[in-house]
Amino acid sequence: MQLSSHVWATDQTLWFNAVVVNGRDHRPTEGSGLLYVDLIDPNGNIVAHKLVRLSQGTGYGSFDSYDDQTVGRHLIRAYTQWNGNFGEGFMFKTYVERVSSNPEIGKSLIDSLLVTEKPSGKVVLSGTLEKRGFDEVLDAKIPLFLHWKDGQDSLLLKHKNKKASRFQYEIPSKINWVTLSNGVRSETVVLNPNALDLQFFPESGKLVHGFKNQIAFKAVGIDGKGKIVEGTIFDNDNNHIADFKSNSLGMGSFTLYADSLKSYHARVDFPADPSGADVFPLPEVVRTGHILSVSRSTEKVWVRVASNTLKDNIAIKVSCRGTDYFLIEGPLQNGFLTKDLRSDQLPMGILVFTLLNENGQPLAERLFFNENDSARLELALTTDKASYGRRKATNLKVQVKNLLSKKEKVKVFAMAIHQDHWPKDEVNTLQSYFLMDSELKGNVENPGYYFNAQNENRLKDIDALLLTQGWRDYKYPIVRSSSQYYTAQKGLEMSGWVKYPDKKKKDGRLISLATFGKNPALYQTAIDSLGRFRFLLNNNYGAPIKALLSIAESSEKSKIDIFLERHQTPKVVYQRKPVVKKPDKVLKAIIYAQKERVRIDGIFDSLYGVTQLDEVVVSENRLTPEKAKFYKLYGDADVIISGEEIREKEKDWSYGLYSILLFNYGDQIEIERFPDGFMLAHVRAGSREATLIMVDGKLIPKEQYEFVPSMSPDVVESIELIKYAKFFKRRYLTVFPDADLFEIPDLGHIISIHTKGKVGVHGAKRATPGTLTTFIEQLSPIKEFYAPKYDTSDTADRNKPDLRSLVHWTPFFDLDASRTATLQFYNGDVLGAYVIIVEAISENGLMGYAEKSYEVRDEASQGLKR
Repeated sequence: MQLSSHVWATDQTLWFNAVVVNGRDHRPTEGSGLLYVDLIDPNGNIVAHKLVRLSQGTGYGSFDSYDDQTVGRHLIRAYTQWNGNFGEGFMFKTYVERVSSNPEIGKSLIDSLLVTEKPSGKVVLSGTLEKRGFDEVLDAKIPLFLHWKDGQDSLLLKHKNKKASRFQYEIPSKINWVTLSNGVRSETVVLNPNALDLQFFPESGKLVHGFKNQIAFKAVGIDGKGKIVEGTIFDNDNNHIADFKSNSLGMGSFTLYADSLKSYHARVDFPADPSGADVFPLPEVVRTGHILSVSRSTEKVWVRVASNTLKDNIAIKVSCRGTDYFLIEGPLQNGFLTKDLRSDQLPMGILVFTLLNENGQPLAERLFFNENDSARLELALTTDKASYGRRKATNLKVQVKNLLSKKEKVKVFAMAIHQDHWPKDEVNTLQSYFLMDSELKGNVENPGYYFNAQNENRLKDIDALLLTQGWRDYKYPIVRSSSQYYTAQKGLEMSGWVKYPDKKKKDGRLISLATFGKNPALYQTAIDSLGRFRFLLNNNYGAPIKALLSIAESSEKSKIDIFLERHQTPKVVYQRKPVVKKPDKVLKAIIYAQKERVRIDGIFDSLYGVTQLDEVVVSENRLTPEKAKFYKLYGDADVIISGEEIREKEKDWSYGLYSILLFNYGDQIEIERFPDGFMLAHVRAGSREATLIMVDGKLIPKEQYEFVPSMSPDVVESIELIKYAKFFKRRYLTVFPDADLFEIPDLGHIISIHTKGKVGVHGAKRATPGTLTTFIEQLSPIKEFYAPKYDTSDTADRNKPDLRSLVHWTPFFDLDASRTATLQFYNGDVLGAYVIIVEAISENGLMGYAEKSYEVRDEASQGLKR
């Protein structure tokens, strides 16, 4: 997935493009037509879910602002239903940071935090637990949960006042961080910001006696990111053996001749603290073993084997993404074998070299990244100018220069963003993700760094990465990890099975599906011999719609049950980690830009006497404008019962909505039953004043009251109880227009039922035998990227400040036969350097990436500044 940014403000839209490819050759897939995309907040809650249509392996969408209070590290994950067969290794995941310029949002959970060491040597953590963020905690004692790497504990704090509670806790002296939580919010506190984890990785897994061994190393700080280190290797006699120094990501390598009679250790010095140094042991030297080395020189890849145990012929298998390319065979001479391969005969990406003995048993494995320019699309970007004025058009030409076949289709994506808002090396490109990141387990820090052509040492650095983090996320041949089989969805589908009253063969019988909404449709298909069926639906966008399944007429219809296959949302795995707050220029720039937007919008409003209303985004459990208007008319909801909670309380013997309310919510709702079976609901409040029923925001007429008790809980979104509703006399007359004016109650209540897709009362009746009423999720609506054209825009657009940092965003589009495309977009009012990012992928799996920089200058030398 390509994102518009990995840091975005609470008032911004986060845009995404998605590419789904075949794992072996990176060809855009034709197998799956649907992609599930989730946005997950720091508490592990799915706050937004998108169902994205895939066309030739590509799709796109966006996440709008879901509230203005939740900030912090969010998880974005994407997967197809087919991916469910193979586990999390085939699910895309990335973390993004959501920020706000409001200083009150995201305030620390703990104030006045102190870590003190007592004379006895004990370490005590103390502070004030603020009440903000968990106002729902009403008990006299407030829980405080503590988690660290290898332990956990909890406290109950006395609630002396309404604002905060003091606490003290003796912590283990060797822990580097601790996470504090009140059950609603959590915060990780770093106790030892200088903590270092330094590990050493011999090239073939072991240090082998008598040979020159290449040893890679990786240094990681408390925040999980690479840490720059340098130091010296000593043996057990304190003899100087070698020096080492890491790259900017904390990785590197060195060589030493290993002696099994000796042990080795590394001494790491910290330039910022001359008095401090840490000592780390190297792996133990083994007397016998094998070393498989791989390196590159000019156009060749060299393979070397060293062994003090193997005597006969050996073999080296070379594979990439599950496909075997070469098998190198030969005898060892004096314990050594050296062979070479042409790099242009090998695919681009991670190659797996496997050392095999004469019986074909694997002895060692080495990962190596092969650079192959012929496997990359060469993109050329040209702009008509190097700099532009405010609101002037940029004309961009995109060209693929090295694709020989004119029949091969190429899809291209383009964006333009302020350079201060684009953390270049920290984000994945198509190449870095599909050729490297997706095949390695764990987080790859700054993946774009390894594919940045300006980094002269990138091949050396990627080799250090593979030596230190070279365990793969999945191995070939790929095997299904799930006990359940998931099919590849070609598009919107509905599938399920039919249960017959006997086991006789029933294949060939027809089942019909009727869908309602803006675009009603009727489908029909045959049921197979196992009783299964599947419908491929039209590509409709919007909220879930009502659907009705029905078996063809049969004498057994009353005994036939219909069941649906439901999409199973994967378990959320949110990886928490200590966060060391360091200056971040991208984060700082985005927060500053949000402050500017708020300030300029305020000035604009005061000048033109208007209040700018941005797009309204509906968010679950939030007061939307629609609900605000509703509450203003009828009064605030005193009790809210979710549809999910109602469905959880449904029993096999339940006979409709009122039966669930009767046996589970008697303290809030009284269900009055009459001899003829009629049921009436009353809100328990006051002295049993009248209660009216609303469905989907409208008071229903008295004639429909008989249908409400049997409403299916499956279609209930929520139930709200409004006690002592506003202007009740007027509401009562709406339902009972013939009522005696002298008997109309002054006070009363409202039960407001919200249904999924606003299907109402009649759409929610229990299905008759042989039928099933349900709802179908539709494709997520596609939001259009705001792109003003200032040569044609109206006066309102000209007057309103344009503070966009992302000035251009296009989903994937096809290049024409000439392999060129011309794009035009208008810049905004924010001055400075901008970067155009273009990525491409061909139908045969070749990928390309290119950047082009330009500037927006103030032609009058005045106005807005960054």
